[in-house]
This record gives sequence, structure tokens and C-alpha cells, in this order.
Amino acid sequence: MKQFQSIIRNDFRNYLKYNILQIMIALSILFSGAMAFLPGIDPLIFIFTTVFILPVIVFSTNFFIEKEERSLTPQAIGELTSLQLILAKTTSALILMLIPFLFLTLVMVFLLHMTISIPLFLLIYLLASVMHIIVGTTLAIIAKSSQIMSISYIGYIILFSLIPFFYANGLIPNVFQYVLIISPAYLSGILFQEIYYGYAFSPTMLILLSVVLQMIYIFILTFFVVRPYFKTYLLYIIEEGDAQNQ
Repeated sequence: MKQFQSIIRNDFRNYLKYNILQIMIALSILFSGAMAFLPGIDPLIFIFTTVFILPVIVFSTNFFIEKEERSLTPQAIGELTSLQLILAKTTSALILMLIPFLFLTLVMVFLLHMTISIPLFLLIYLLASVMHIIVGTTLAIIAKSSQIMSISYIGYIILFSLIPFFYANGLIPNVFQYVLIISPAYLSGILFQEIYYGYAFSPTMLILLSVVLQMIYIFILTFFVVRPYFKTYLLYIIEEGDAQNQ
């Protein structure tokens, strides 16, 4: 438990030291302010950007910092199981992700006067955040270098994260609704639309699939990609950082 908490504290030291926390607060203010005072822009765009892109960027930045500073030592890695490590680092990222959630929720409730279910919105927000944290971790693990990792992140954002934006603006025909379920961002976007509009925006079966498939994707990626290789990946970036410093 002590090492678990230590990793979370270390993540937040990095968030603070490298201005990730400050940037997250600034972006939260920017997005929530735009949502409140730019009525011509669909507010869902700011929710989608927050949940689909920020977790991936936060995780990739944190991995880069640990590689450069060797701040996650092999001793700490050895004392925790892979699942404990994954849970610790996911927890720290989720705590950080609660900052934009707070700002966006305050705007929707007190400035836009929306009658949304805050607990339900929080559950959907956390599910989508975990999904994209795991996606970001998976992309980092399968990448052979930091350059490939960056390209993978950009590719994911372009190929998959833009789909919900198109869907929300009616640019994707209904005939493709069930084809696009391979995109985690699309599945999350469906749920956000339901809570935002407050009525059945999509077919009931598609809503159920959006919940179930995200859980399945999280389980598959965690237990078959992240869990078996997470420690190896962390030790690799530490050893690579040592080699570059010699």
C-alpha cells in the first residue's frame, strides 16, 4: 500500500514540476469558458476533447518524464504486482482528470442550466477516461520507440477520436452506427450524448453495447496487453534512459 501511494505521489510531483497540473487547470478553464460563452460551438466538442485526447497525452508525457528522470525505480516496480502498478498509475491519472470534470459540470449546471444527472455523468466520464488511459498505455507498450509512440498517438486521435465529433454533428450516416463500435471514443461519445441531451439519442441496443464493449475493451487490453508487459515496458524505458545518459 505504501508503494502504491508512493507512485501516485510521484506522478503528482511530476504533474506539478512539469506544469502538467497547471496546464490541465488552464485547459479546464479554457474549455469550460468556451462552453459557457461560445454558444455557436457544440459543447460536446469540449467534453470529447477532454476525455478522448487529454488522458492519452497525460500518460505519454508521464512516461517520457519517468524515462528521462528514472523516477520510477526498479525497486518500486519489483514490490508491486503489474495490476497494482496499473491501478496506481490509472488512479493518479483519474484524479487529474477530475479537474476538467469539475469545471465542465459547474458550467453545465449553473451557467447553461442543464438538468443532467451528475452521478451518471461522472460514471460515464470515468469509464471513458479509464478506457483512454488504457488505450494510451497500450499504444506506449507496443511502440518500439518514442517516435513510433508519438505517431501512434496521433494516428489514434485522427482515426478514432475524431469519429465522435463527426457522429455528433450528423456527418456519419446511421447505417454505419454499428460498424464504428470498434472505436472506443465512438462508444464513449454515444454515452455522453445520452447524458447531455437527456433523451434516447441512439438506439437502446447501441447504448448498451457502448457500455458493455468499453468494459470488454478495458478488460482485454488490461489482461492481455498491459498486465503481461507493463513491468517490462517500465523497466525498458528506465534502462533506455540510463543508456542514453552514459
